[in-house]
Amino acid sequence: MEQKTICIDFDGVIHDYSKGWQGEDVFGQIIPNADTGTATLKKNGWTIIIFTTRKKTEKLEKWLEENNISYDHINENPNQPEHASGKIIADVYLDDRGICFRGLMRDIIEFEPWQEQQKREIEQLATYGQTEDDIWSRGNEKRIKQAHV
Repeated sequence: MEQKTICIDFDGVIHDYSKGWQGEDVFGQIIPNADTGTATLKKNGWTIIIFTTRKKTEKLEKWLEENNISYDHINENPNQPEHASGKIIADVYLDDRGICFRGLMRDIIEFEPWQEQQKREIEQLATYGQTEDDIWSRGNEKRIKQAHV
């Protein structure tokens, strides 16, 4: 089997980035199963590159080690062709702000990072039934009004 390479974003994929940028060496909690996921990729022969806008620092490397994140490189691919641009070559890019291009640009218009989408959905659930315009009230009102006609 040919070895595959994956570039995995750090912010929002490996650690919680819901508060946004807090500083160069300030990291959130590990995203659930990021450790298991990267370990499974390594076990299956993948080369893992942590691909982040952050600089490679000792604190970043320490955080990855303490949280059992399997990886081979940070922000580099030693197998990069000599005259390639700055974009790291990989078979797959895993990013919380990426969109899989399927031939249409319209997906960009409604794009929302997964953590923002999850927050919005939780807020909607928390207020469900508290508004005057929920479907159950509207349905009952229509039946009641029709029954009295």
